Amino acid sequence: MSDTPPSDSPTARPRWRWPLILGTLVGAALLIGVGLGLGWYLFYRPIVNVAVQLPAPPPPPAPPGPDEKQVKALEDQIEKQKAANKQIEEQIAVLKERLKADVCTIKDPLGKDSGGKSTPNATPAPEGSLPGRKSDAGSTPGIVPAAASGRAGKSTAADLASALERATVLVVSPDGSSGSGFFVSSNIVVTNHHVVGDVPAGSEVLLVSKALKTPYIGQVLTTSPKSQGDFALIRADVPAGTTHPLPLAAEPAALGEVVAAGYPALAIAMDRDLRRLANGDLKAAPQVVLTKGSVSAVQNKDRGP
Repeated sequence: MSDTPPSDSPTARPRWRWPLILGTLVGAALLIGVGLGLGWYLFYRPIVNVAVQLPAPPPPPAPPGPDEKQVKALEDQIEKQKAANKQIEEQIAVLKERLKADVCTIKDPLGKDSGGKSTPNATPAPEGSLPGRKSDAGSTPGIVPAAASGRAGKSTAADLASALERATVLVVSPDGSSGSGFFVSSNIVVTNHHVVGDVPAGSEVLLVSKALKTPYIGQVLTTSPKSQGDFALIRADVPAGTTHPLPLAAEPAALGEVVAAGYPALAIAMDRDLRRLANGDLKAAPQVVLTKGSVSAVQNKDRGP
């Protein structure tokens, strides 16, 4: 038996190595495949977005309800305003109706018809309420002139109002028309020609005012021609001290303060005492209306006497 070393030829290698090599190759291929598959999955997998919905915030608190007391007060105020508006509308309607008629007309103020007889529907004045007819229309004796100046010292607004109320009268003519007049002496009243109308001297008119407290019958002394002004003079015998005659002042200056006193038809149309007077209550007299203003212009200053 000879000692011969093993041969290194391929045919001489052991056969058990081939399965090991083959298994290694297969394992490596599997690892590569798994890696590629995992990479492809991670790279191309669909991205899933998970939306988390937060709970809705709580609703804001409801505003406080209206105060019932305030609502009730507003409703009451609205109703009162509606009632006031309705009353004003009614008064406007009454004034419009009165303006359609002659608001200055007082039917048969002296209680006589055109023939001098008593009117059946007229309410006569109480016995002794009308003073006697003492004046003579044909002459003007006994005219007491007004004082040249008032009482000493500065008068107040109340003093002026009282003096104007005592100086102003409502003149009612026989045909029922009426207008304002004022005393320039203790027994002489100046009014407008259109108030007494085209009547002859001696015609009777009625003079009423709250200051007189009782009606007086005056007589028309004279009237100015229509082409020379709109004036009339009336004489009435009233007790001394009852009236406050107004002295005639100098011509006023522009922007000077003045006060108008009288009985404008529109202003006294709603006076209840005027309605009583129109219905025959000869002791009723409307309230005199006082209006304060200023002179806007003095026209025809160079007109002469």
